[in-house]
Amino acid sequence: MERRLTNAFGILTITSAILYGWFFSLARKDFSNLLIVYILLFVAFLGYSYISKKGSQENLKLFPDFLGKWFYGASLIGGIFFIGLILRLLLIDNTPHLSQDFFRFIWDGHQLLNGNNPYLYLPDDIIKSGASHIPNASFLHASMGELSSGHYTNYPPLNQLFFAIAALLGGDSILASIIWMRILIILADVAIFIYGIKLLRLLGKPMWLIALYYLNPFIIIELTGNLHWEGMMAFFLLASVYYLLVYKQWQSVLFMGYGILLKLLPVMVLPLLLRKLKFKKAFIYYITVLIVVVLGFLPFFSQDLIDKYSASVGLWFGNFEFNASVYYIIRAIGYQVTGYNIIQTVGKILPVITLVIILGISFVRKNEFPEILLSSVVFSFFTYLILSTTVHPWYLTIPLLFSVFTKYRFMLLWSFTIFLSYSAYSSESFTENSWFIAIEYILVLFIFIFELFLTKTILPESKGEITNH
Repeated sequence: MERRLTNAFGILTITSAILYGWFFSLARKDFSNLLIVYILLFVAFLGYSYISKKGSQENLKLFPDFLGKWFYGASLIGGIFFIGLILRLLLIDNTPHLSQDFFRFIWDGHQLLNGNNPYLYLPDDIIKSGASHIPNASFLHASMGELSSGHYTNYPPLNQLFFAIAALLGGDSILASIIWMRILIILADVAIFIYGIKLLRLLGKPMWLIALYYLNPFIIIELTGNLHWEGMMAFFLLASVYYLLVYKQWQSVLFMGYGILLKLLPVMVLPLLLRKLKFKKAFIYYITVLIVVVLGFLPFFSQDLIDKYSASVGLWFGNFEFNASVYYIIRAIGYQVTGYNIIQTVGKILPVITLVIILGISFVRKNEFPEILLSSVVFSFFTYLILSTTVHPWYLTIPLLFSVFTKYRFMLLWSFTIFLSYSAYSSESFTENSWFIAIEYILVLFIFIFELFLTKTILPESKGEITNH
């Protein structure tokens, strides 16, 4: 049995390596083949998950003992870690083909390196003046697309710092900058693996569950492959929650601040901490996080920054739309009633509804209990995504990661079905397929409702409050 499962791990790894190579050799418009390869990668991932669960339950020795040296003596966990690392390193010099955001990352990085505030200048304006301080400026400008080049950057300060590090180390080479960004993103996933193991042990859950994130092809493709920084944000948020649960509040505050300074979304978690911290400690926690965030923005601060950054962020709620669910239904009704797109109105209302629901989750659910708090993080981000006007695949990173620590698995299904949204890139006109969007959300909502209301699974004993030793 052990040898067969070990061999299966090896076969799955070789197969996955070939499939990742095939996947990244395909053009973004070749959706049919991309979907086929993605399905095969997900089948391999399910194979990994089954073997990991089997090996953990039956305490099988699937890997040499030395692989468990850094993972509490568990060689299975060491095997999962190194397989995931190998699959990521295979993509180290790959140029992303499903997203062009990385061109803007490099652009912003060189802006900061040259002492320019990246929040104040449009790439379209800079390119007209020659942009001699930015290596490969014309190519970067043309490649980032009109949507990016015509709008002010909305990436927070810590993200800008990482862009600058990659630009500094990469120098004049776009490929070198890509490699350095990828190394940083891989390191974030390594940190997630380590802290994920710590949290699973704290909750009394099997450590192999981290494979549901770490070996998931969605994560490997969207973060390592396409160079999205949601994994770094997820690490900061995970570390913050972990330190909160082990009563190390100052470390929790710092990592929460870092998460907000990388992407603003961790702000949604703050109300969820109220019942855990109680009012006085929560107030101190919030004020300290605010100080960390303000200090992060301080080097860039000006009235111009406030105006341009808020306008840029506002575009995501009032102008952009992609792969939405509830919003698309409302938009269709709006067309019937008014005859035009009502995004300018709905885009302002949906965030308010999201906030009300998150506040409800904060006050109604018993978030002082660890697993309930973790599931509240999942539900809050799920609510945000369901009510958003724009849902790019990589937005799923945080709820997918935090679902690993709960009994809920609907996010795993969504990490599979959301790939259907890439069908929009298969045509020159960038047309979304309504049937694919319907399939994506109907399946996910069905499993979500089933898990939430129709299952009688009792939360494990770890739902009890963790005491401070």
